[in-house]
Amino acid sequence: MKVTKEILKTPIAIIILSSILVFFSAWPAFFLVNYGVFTQEDFWFLFMVALGAFGIIFLMPVFIIKKIFNKQTSDFGLCLPQKLNQAIKLTAITILIFLPITFFLGSQSAFREYYALGQNTYYFLAFSIISSGLYYFSEEFLFRGFLFFGLWDKFKFHSFWIISLIFTLFHLGKPSLEVPLTFFLSLALCYLSFKTKSFIPAVIVHFSLALVLNLVVFFL
Repeated sequence: MKVTKEILKTPIAIIILSSILVFFSAWPAFFLVNYGVFTQEDFWFLFMVALGAFGIIFLMPVFIIKKIFNKQTSDFGLCLPQKLNQAIKLTAITILIFLPITFFLGSQSAFREYYALGQNTYYFLAFSIISSGLYYFSEEFLFRGFLFFGLWDKFKFHSFWIISLIFTLFHLGKPSLEVPLTFFLSLALCYLSFKTKSFIPAVIVHFSLALVLNLVVFFL
């Protein structure tokens, strides 16, 4: 057991484990679709994807940090940002930098088709605020918390591109323009975690940009 714990603490094991968790995070939702509980077009499918992500890529890493790594979750960014005023400024600047790109992408037909949620205001609000908020909270903890701080001691600044590459690979299959943007956005989000010692600013940026994208697609 002790040997297993030591292996799981290595950077390669953290990368592999994180990738496996992301890969299976939507499995509960697809399992229920397979048994006819709901369809992929239902709001409940999207909510289950978010709930599955919360359980698999948030709660499981928290369990690993506490029970296997024997560390505090605050060591992995699960805390309020240090130097709150600086964190607010950096978060706002990051949003402003990527906001024009988000508006542009939302106007493209490929994005409008991929992210179309139908003409239902309730569905849009429920997805954008509830489901996506829960999902991005979980996703950012895995990438900008568990993975970033888990790799930092060993890889230092190489952690930026390693995490961004993994993050980008999981976005393959989305509109082509989103793929390169994902890499650079990930670098910015890693920088936020590095400067603030918290994954919370990354959540705020990711959620805000996704919400703007959905607003552009839905209303414009």
